[in-house]
Amino acid sequence: MENLKITNKEAISLIFVIIANTYVYITDRIIIHSCSSSSLLNTVYISIIALLFTFFITLLFKNFPGKNIVEISETLGGKVLKISLTIIYYIYFIFLSSVILKKVSDCLQIIYYPMTNIIYIILLFILAAGVICSFRNPGIFKTTAIASYLLGIAIVVIFLLNMKNYDLRNIFPLFGNGLTVTFGTGLSNLFAFSGLSHLYFLPPILQKPEDFKKISLISIAISGFLLITTIANILFIYSHSLINIELFPLYISVRYIEFGTFLQRLDSIFLSFCIIASIIYISISTILCSRIWKKCFQLSDSRPIVYPSLLLIFAFSMNIKEYPILNFLEDTLSKYLFFTIPVLISSIILILANVKFAITKKRSEYIE
Repeated sequence: MENLKITNKEAISLIFVIIANTYVYITDRIIIHSCSSSSLLNTVYISIIALLFTFFITLLFKNFPGKNIVEISETLGGKVLKISLTIIYYIYFIFLSSVILKKVSDCLQIIYYPMTNIIYIILLFILAAGVICSFRNPGIFKTTAIASYLLGIAIVVIFLLNMKNYDLRNIFPLFGNGLTVTFGTGLSNLFAFSGLSHLYFLPPILQKPEDFKKISLISIAISGFLLITTIANILFIYSHSLINIELFPLYISVRYIEFGTFLQRLDSIFLSFCIIASIIYISISTILCSRIWKKCFQLSDSRPIVYPSLLLIFAFSMNIKEYPILNFLEDTLSKYLFFTIPVLISSIILILANVKFAITKKRSEYIE
């Protein structure tokens, strides 16, 4: 997988699956809880902001075709900045993967295995991701494409089949807890698009790096549409009285669907799609971590980084023992890290790198 190249469709599927893991397990509940009846309006708002921010980022990448954020940072601040940013993103990806792993493992334990120690459930995910990462062929990205279709279709089908259970009055008052919450503090819900951080590492693995802008905008647009669908489904069923439950709301909403005796246990089918998506999330994040570590320190093979990374994810997940701690990591720390690393630090690096590029270009033109 050292010379990995993926198609446009696989890249779009990759980003969608990464983002979908965040809002299916974490941010849907947070958005409903923080914005109440204005959740749908807030979701449309942050989706537009995400598209605009993505467009801005792709413009900054224009002068550095085929390079990721770490490689661009080297042109700005040399090896010190390159190594620092590699370590920061490595820790960030490990942290997010651990939180997602803990969340889905807790859900599985509550639903199916209440008498099973959580360590065995987490270990199964780690082993599955380890097997996937050990393969040299890029089959994981073809699987990601299939999984993205299944998960995307499932979200839309859940929305449609639940329509008879909807109470459209739940969107009133339209501005929920006020304009400040909806459009001010509600901007923090942009964390639902935390998969934006993976966009920074996409150009080097694309078969057509020149399509980076198109891929990025399409993947964010699709993710935004399905996030809006997800929030609408939850809001129209639960209203804003949704409490802090350990199961993710979208899964519970599936249980409201009555589909006769022909097809039963739709919740199990949906959960299986979510499990596959979670394994893919952990695998892809681990692969990206190992690749950027390999490039930064010029290693001959990235695979030796894979297994220590999975062990770190396992260890961190196991140390999240209480639900309030997991809730804090999801609702507070994850947001701070997202706005600090992918949004603030990375944007500053890209802007300064473009300024340096422009100055260098003018100097070379002046000399000529």
